[in-house]
Amino acid sequence: MSDIFGEVDESLRQDKLEGWWNRYQYFVYGAFGLVLLAVAVNEFVLIPRAEAARAARALEMENGLSELHNGSYAAAQTAFSELANGGSKLSPLAANYLAQTLYEGGGDAKGAADALAAIGSVEGGPYERIALLKKAYFLADDQSMVELEATLGSLVDDEGPLGALARELVAAKAFATGDNARARTEFNRLRYDAAAPAGVVRRAELALAAIPAPETADAAIEAAPEATDTETEAPASVPAPAESEETGQ
Repeated sequence: MSDIFGEVDESLRQDKLEGWWNRYQYFVYGAFGLVLLAVAVNEFVLIPRAEAARAARALEMENGLSELHNGSYAAAQTAFSELANGGSKLSPLAANYLAQTLYEGGGDAKGAADALAAIGSVEGGPYERIALLKKAYFLADDQSMVELEATLGSLVDDEGPLGALARELVAAKAFATGDNARARTEFNRLRYDAAAPAGVVRRAELALAAIPAPETADAAIEAAPEATDTETEAPASVPAPAESEETGQ
């Protein structure tokens, strides 16, 4: 009896499976066809199109660099502007070259800073961080110390070469505004900063040799003129010799 019941159950399962397949087989075929179509579109349309777009951007970057090298600043500006606003991985690099083109081609420091403002970021990659530092360089002459530090943000706390360059800019700004004490403090830090590039260390040493050191209390005392007595001492009076008594002749 148990075998008969087993055969009945198996027959019922097969009937249910067959009914399910008859009902949904076209959906299965359609889903399978959509998967194949998506793979084909990705392999034969999207990937080649993306590769062609990347190749076109790379060629445009190469043309822009060539124009910049040849001094054709207008053409270079056009090429770099399109790339900088394209939102691709080349955009940060193109923005850096666009700023260089604007500054070299016409001395447009504000335009260069504006080109870098859109991508400059401490949290970004190397090109974004370099853009932030360059922006600060372009704006340093027109900003106060507070504004310059706000522009640099946490980049001054970076322990790498970019952080050393940011601190050098702060030190130079301090010296330019007459804050020699802070300038010497910042340049002294740079002189012993292991991460600072050799050029930064050398410039820090030259700056420390040129910036006058603040006078200490002892130095001020030594430099002060000694107080002199304007009164002259009266010569000591010589006591008059006592008259000798005349002796009898």
